[in-house]
Amino acid sequence: MSEKTFILTVDSESVGRLTIDMPGSSANILSRSVMKELDQMLGELAARSDIRALVIGSAKKGIFIAGADISEIEGLVDAEDAADMAAEGQAVFTKLAALPYPTIAMIDGACMGGGCEFALACTYRVASDHAKTRFSLPEVQLGILPGFGGTQRLPRLVGLIAGLEMILSGRQWDGKKSLKRHLVDACYPHDFLEDYTQRFVRETLADGGATKVIRRRRRKGIQPLLLESNGLGRALIFRKTHLSLKKTTRNQVAAYPALSATVNVLRETARCSIDVGLRKEAVALGELAITPECKTLIGLYHIKTAIEKDSGVLVAVDPVPVTKTAVIGAGVMGGGIAWLFSYRGLSVRMKDIAWPAIASGYQQAAAYYGQLRRSRRIDNREIDVCMARISSGVSFVGFGDQDLVVEAVVENMSVKKSVLAELENEIGSEALIATNTSALSVTEMGSALKRPERFIGLHFFNPVNRMPLVEIIPGEKTSPRTVASLVAFAKKMRKTPIVVKDVPGFLVNRVLMPYMNEACRLFEEGAFVERVDEALVGFGMPMGPFRLADEVGIDVAFKVASTLQEAYGERMTLSGLLSAMYEDDHLLGKKGGKGFYLYLSGKTKPVVNDQLDKRVEAVLKKVGSRRRHPPEDEILDRTLLMLVNEAARCIEEGVVEEPGYLDMAMLMGVGFPPFHGGPLRYADQRGIGRVVKRLEEFARDLGPRFTPAAILVDMAESNRRFYEPTAAAYVESSESDSL
Repeated sequence: MSEKTFILTVDSESVGRLTIDMPGSSANILSRSVMKELDQMLGELAARSDIRALVIGSAKKGIFIAGADISEIEGLVDAEDAADMAAEGQAVFTKLAALPYPTIAMIDGACMGGGCEFALACTYRVASDHAKTRFSLPEVQLGILPGFGGTQRLPRLVGLIAGLEMILSGRQWDGKKSLKRHLVDACYPHDFLEDYTQRFVRETLADGGATKVIRRRRRKGIQPLLLESNGLGRALIFRKTHLSLKKTTRNQVAAYPALSATVNVLRETARCSIDVGLRKEAVALGELAITPECKTLIGLYHIKTAIEKDSGVLVAVDPVPVTKTAVIGAGVMGGGIAWLFSYRGLSVRMKDIAWPAIASGYQQAAAYYGQLRRSRRIDNREIDVCMARISSGVSFVGFGDQDLVVEAVVENMSVKKSVLAELENEIGSEALIATNTSALSVTEMGSALKRPERFIGLHFFNPVNRMPLVEIIPGEKTSPRTVASLVAFAKKMRKTPIVVKDVPGFLVNRVLMPYMNEACRLFEEGAFVERVDEALVGFGMPMGPFRLADEVGIDVAFKVASTLQEAYGERMTLSGLLSAMYEDDHLLGKKGGKGFYLYLSGKTKPVVNDQLDKRVEAVLKKVGSRRRHPPEDEILDRTLLMLVNEAARCIEEGVVEEPGYLDMAMLMGVGFPPFHGGPLRYADQRGIGRVVKRLEEFARDLGPRFTPAAILVDMAESNRRFYEPTAAAYVESSESDSL
């Protein structure tokens, strides 16, 4: 194996071929050593007079360049050093752009971060239509901005509006979209990419060929003329961008400094020379790379990478391949699960006890496809193909050859056990069985089966089309192969699976309910619903606990809270308010139109009005409370520290293996603010000792439910944290540590 990453050959027509093949790695990564080698190679190439054009491709299957080495960014602690590193990379790509003959990036796979910036520095770009061919500048998701020229070259190529969209969202563009947006000059069939690229080279080298390609890049319409090419239009673009960021971050733009810094760099360099723009870009990256937000987001990246690599078991087993699926129970969750399986290309059989229920399942799947159509991610023809993968019936006909059956019936132990026992007699001996339960014991359910080793919990979160997390819950008799199979299957469905212990509430609901219950206690004391919700949204939560209760359903929240009270006793004592609201059939939350908020016809958002105020007073009177107005810091501490305390207990009891896994579960399952890194990293940042002291104050004043977890007390006394100083302790630097 060659020790070099860049291998040059020149054919008989004087067309060079530079192949990128990083030794000992499954991916190409732009580490500092690789960039140094590239710099030397470009010096040699600049002196070559026998080359008419240079095609640059990758020897890695499915990858062009995965990005820069994140571990090198993570280790930066000085803004000047970080800016210097960016300037070094910019200088290399400037040398690439200045070669005395055309360069053609031939992209057949992932072209991310620094890899995309590499391609942008080439004269031309051609891409394949393969599903793995994706372009992205995801740096803002790590708290930085593209620092190797991306903020300068991309807008010059695709326009200011499209450039802002790609950089600020971090979203991926496939080959076809990249061609439409003028990021690439051609998109060819994957199987014939080499042949078409050779033809592209010949055409561009022919008289007038280069001019034709450049002419095709011209963006049509009035947008470039009216908006991007004049100062007033650009001011409007940046104004709308700022408003959009406020909306997408829920007025938390300041918590993501990379977003504002990116907008500022593009605003300040919109009419500058590229040299001036690159200098500003490097300085901005230097300032961002040393921020706490950057380090926190990079830590989350490492955790996500670890989860992606984790098979869920300690032994090596071959997962059961799953191509045929079925769902029992066609309600909101069952229909959502059927939608997911069909959307990912699997056939799915949906069963319920009555046809109206099955119709409801189809309606749920159709609603999700409708959302995709409205966002232009799918068309009617594709929807028809996907919906055709769903079949249904009121009997077990068609269940005999399924690979996986997911039970999603009502959250009642006796009903679930009865359904599972009946199901086992209707399926093949190798079929896997999963239950979509949110809190009930998987082990107890498995006792109804003859072969519980193939049974497991598979907890999807609602809504299925938006929530990325899946909890995998093995029962006491679940086999390692079943665990590994469901982890692999969840990844195939493009979900993030986290294996958790079979305890009441599992992980997310167990940690979440004390938080919601404490909000209800604040309400019982008279705190206004909107004041509590606004405080938590201000902290960075996607919605406050009362809005969340309405979204989940007050009946569902009550049942889960009751299960946890029975399991964990005094510290999970159910709020009298929640009980009172559950007993009132008119207060079910959003699905009933009334809960902590009113959901009025024709209104896109819930409203607080006199009717709700009267309901609040009625509930307060029912539980015998008087209104008080706790300050915002008390609201935040009482709710969030209850959440932190229960999260710590989950680590103490081994409900989940790693603190990082718990934090990621709370980010993906609840929406805990990424810039805080999760409840355990938040506790680290706040100081474990301070957390314990505040909990002890609440325990003294409000009751033993605030008693600090033993693990927190021990950590405070020994001055320990959940995380090492760098989150890289979770994952050793590897080929996937790239941007």
